[in-house]
Amino acid sequence: MMKVVEKCIGSAFSVSAIPVLKDNYTYIIHDKTTNTLAAVDVSGDLTPVLDYIKHLTSEMNTHNNNNNNNNNNNNNNNKVSPEFRTILSTHKHWDHTDGNTKLPQRVQTNGPFRIVGGVNDHVPGATQTVREGDTLMIGALQVEVLDTPCHTKGHVMYKVYYPQAKNDGCALFTGDTMFIGGIGAFFEGNAAEMCRALEKVYHLNSKNNSEEADQHTFIFPGHEYTTKFLEFTCATLSASHPDAKFTAAQLERYKKSVAQHTPTVPSTLAEEKRQNLFLRTCDEKFVREMKHGSTSEALMQYLYDTCP
Repeated sequence: MMKVVEKCIGSAFSVSAIPVLKDNYTYIIHDKTTNTLAAVDVSGDLTPVLDYIKHLTSEMNTHNNNNNNNNNNNNNNNKVSPEFRTILSTHKHWDHTDGNTKLPQRVQTNGPFRIVGGVNDHVPGATQTVREGDTLMIGALQVEVLDTPCHTKGHVMYKVYYPQAKNDGCALFTGDTMFIGGIGAFFEGNAAEMCRALEKVYHLNSKNNSEEADQHTFIFPGHEYTTKFLEFTCATLSASHPDAKFTAAQLERYKKSVAQHTPTVPSTLAEEKRQNLFLRTCDEKFVREMKHGSTSEALMQYLYDTCP
């Protein structure tokens, strides 16, 4: 059984990757400034998610009691109950949405659940539909929506960050559009649409100090497919390519994580710009170097057709 891993993004929030089903991830976002939780891509495999929420709530109460003791406050009966009323769905497929209507029935809430999905994707149980340019709040965290149709026509990504500390970085939930080192199937799209979707990821930080921001943009995909895609990367890049040694080292690191039953997520956008050949179709120089057509679409189709 794969372990749960928590990634702290600055001091304001964290993202916990919970392995579910065969190779899916459900994510729990924890805004530590307001004790607000949200879930991303909830499958019908709820037990690991419920167990983690219980564990997280227990940790919050332990921390609260310790603070009371440090402040000479003898009232340790004030239990912390996190605000948990939001599910974000990247797309409509069952392994990402089967728990949308079930999870709200299994957790304590202070009001109705908000189930968010792309306006063009008919996400099961959705109470709020979103499109690119929309924003919403999870506690004090801001969520921005990106339209990334291809895997499904209404697929979206969610960029989450703490507005008061943008330099801490962000979490990007890519669903089944982009994985670590790879991409999802073109079930309802084509190479050109995937290129347009990945352009949005590639240039996500173009208005900021891009290189530094890329290092603090953490990628959380929908599945654990990392070693398969990195094997493809290593087999495709020539031994003389500047990133060949880097990708080989990454593959070994990821293999070690999997052997230890530890998720490989997250990666960073900076890493993906070196190890994800599909994302690199956004780089004109890389397209020319690969010599499989003169356009990003041609290279995308070639990579898609040849990747096992």
